[in-house]
Amino acid sequence: MLSAEGEVRTAQLNLGYTTIRSPLTGVSSFAKLQEGSYVTPGAAGLLTYVSQVDPIYINFSLSENEMLKFRGEIATGQLRFPPHNNFEVEVVLADGSQVPDRGRLDFADFAFSEETGTFLIRAEVANPKGLLRPGQFVRAHLNGAVRPDALLVPQRAVLQGSKSQYVWVIGDGGKPEQRIVEMGDWHGDDWFVTRGLRAGERIVVDGAIRVTPEASLRIVDTRPAAGETSQPQRQKAAEAWSDQKERLKAGPSGGGQAP
Repeated sequence: MLSAEGEVRTAQLNLGYTTIRSPLTGVSSFAKLQEGSYVTPGAAGLLTYVSQVDPIYINFSLSENEMLKFRGEIATGQLRFPPHNNFEVEVVLADGSQVPDRGRLDFADFAFSEETGTFLIRAEVANPKGLLRPGQFVRAHLNGAVRPDALLVPQRAVLQGSKSQYVWVIGDGGKPEQRIVEMGDWHGDDWFVTRGLRAGERIVVDGAIRVTPEASLRIVDTRPAAGETSQPQRQKAAEAWSDQKERLKAGPSGGGQAP
């Protein structure tokens, strides 16, 4: 009797080997082997690929130059990362639309790649509706870093000289003064100023390329009136960085001619 039960259990065990279960829940690819094929352990016996889709992992990299730049800005107080690098990851698809679910960083490789000079970072994002697919190319925006007391100016206000970048600062009597500035990263349509400007100074935004030294300017304050709302991107930047800049329009004075 015991011998027969042992044979039954052995048969059930052998039968169980014919069913191969995936160690994770996901979506499988096409079959590598067809029915009736002899399956062996190892790469030759690969049946298919199974990709986990919820949550899904997004891989991207950071270059050595970028890492050194961020370290320098953190050391000088120009940049502050969130505690424990707890960034919020925003995923943008190829058509510019945003994935509603936000993710978090869950892995960062310690070593740089010898081939690319970058190191790998991975984010985990919830994907209950299957909007993201394995192998898809997306953009990952990391939110959470702060630039204390930063200054933002519109990109069109910054001009490129022969040796450096500069802006026109409105001095006493409405006279323009050329000021060399050092620029940082872009933020939407604006540009961070790391050196050369002080809070409260007024600069020429529109028509800056037509300005000449000692020219008389007609200054128009284009800030939104009370009760009006500005562009979402500019309002978001102002709230995030406490920027007090004035957007000015430069043009010829009432009695002069355009340079």
